[in-house]
Amino acid sequence: MSALRICMLLHKSVVYDSRVRREARTLTEAGHRVTVVELDRGARGSLDGFARVSASPPEGVCRALPFHAYRGAFLAGFVARVVQARPDVVHAHDAAMLVPGLLAARFTGARLVYDSHELATGVPYREGGWARFVSAVERLAVPRCAAVITVSDGIAERLQELYGLRRRPTVVRNVCALAPAAPTGELRARLGIDGAPLVLHQGAAAPDRGCEVLIRAMESVPGAHLVFLGDEGAPGFTAQLRVLAHGGRLDGRVHFHPGVPLDRLLAFTAEADVGVSLLQDTCENHRLALPNKVFEYVAAGVPVVASDLPELRRLVDRYGIGRCTEAADPGAAAAALRSALADRRDAALASAARELSWEHERERLLALYARLGANRSRCSRSNIRYSDSDARITE
Repeated sequence: MSALRICMLLHKSVVYDSRVRREARTLTEAGHRVTVVELDRGARGSLDGFARVSASPPEGVCRALPFHAYRGAFLAGFVARVVQARPDVVHAHDAAMLVPGLLAARFTGARLVYDSHELATGVPYREGGWARFVSAVERLAVPRCAAVITVSDGIAERLQELYGLRRRPTVVRNVCALAPAAPTGELRARLGIDGAPLVLHQGAAAPDRGCEVLIRAMESVPGAHLVFLGDEGAPGFTAQLRVLAHGGRLDGRVHFHPGVPLDRLLAFTAEADVGVSLLQDTCENHRLALPNKVFEYVAAGVPVVASDLPELRRLVDRYGIGRCTEAADPGAAAAALRSALADRRDAALASAARELSWEHERERLLALYARLGANRSRCSRSNIRYSDSDARITE
């Protein structure tokens, strides 16, 4: 395999993005030279073996420029950093990085890889003009990519259909790369509970994730406790959940705990008896999603209660890791929780954890980059020029 210089583009800090860190570390360990260009003024030096570079405009520039001018400075910052790095591959994470990725690839002659963490045209927070802009950007850029990566089979099929791709996008799921950890009891001690059944919602509490349904369901799961483990998502939403818990007389059984560092996460996760992911059927992206938290539950040996949506149902049924339920129905969710608490399915979870591991999943990413490296070697030997789409070679 030919070693490649890779620039990954990210519209936030890589420190808190487990997917980008997994991929960058894996490609570095495989011998590639990886630089993450990110929107974090503190980005410098290295992390997990890969280099970090900030594309954020100086703070004074941010304060002085109007919004649209700032977006131009933001775009120029990303392109300039990539041009300086002279990569072979520009790896754009999510739709926000497609425009800078496409421009940077054009200026440097690099190949463009699009890593779609969600179905960008199918999320509820993109509406009106913004939704049309994202759709236009994908229509322009995606067919010109050397490769497309995404997180589930359903999203891969949808992207191929939307943009007429000859090659189906490579699926690299958000399986957990963290080492399993034994429960320490720290979470239960902080919550003030001992051996009571514990239901866990991992990740930020936010609208359309079934948080309200979950609280209402707990009224019919006697003696069990619920904890939301993660920093606040939408402003004020946690306060709304507290009011709902109080109204249901669940003050002592519904808890809110801030997020914990990644290296301690699975030790906290393993203290739960059930892990929940109740994405609601409010958009196409949710119907095709495979949330990170589900793979983290499996890695920690915790059975899952998940929404009865196509991709989640396929995963849960294939591996026998828990139960699916109607995410809008508190009664159905309560029944699923009671059933999961009564039957942990430890053997199925152990088997699933072995298969749904980054050691297996990473091979898909490495195979894709081996193909890109091999094509680059053939191109340099024969003076052949690449076309923009499908990784085809043309004379």
